[in-house]
Amino acid sequence: MRPFKGLYPITNWLMRFAVTFFVLLTYWKTFTFFDFQSVMFYVSAFYVVFSMLLFVGGFLQKDSLTVFSSLILILVTGYHAFLNLESKLDHNFAVYVVLGSIFVYFFTVGNKR
Repeated sequence: MRPFKGLYPITNWLMRFAVTFFVLLTYWKTFTFFDFQSVMFYVSAFYVVFSMLLFVGGFLQKDSLTVFSSLILILVTGYHAFLNLESKLDHNFAVYVVLGSIFVYFFTVGNKR
């Protein structure tokens, strides 16, 4: 069976939307609380800002915003996954592995159309 390449542009936008939707649902409350003493505020701020930039980067001709946002999100996801690891592998860690793999995808392909 051959791959259905007609859906490729839609899947790129679906992943961008899914990442932005997940990040906003997960980190919006922490982000809007503005607790500057908390590390989670800064992690949430990075996630919210750079996931929005990843989404916006899809509208641009150049790949630079998508690639830069993906790089920052890879680093933040790695840090956050390390914090949540707590010496056990569970579904929370798996979520960050999947999320990180999406960011690596955008880091490697950019805005490929």
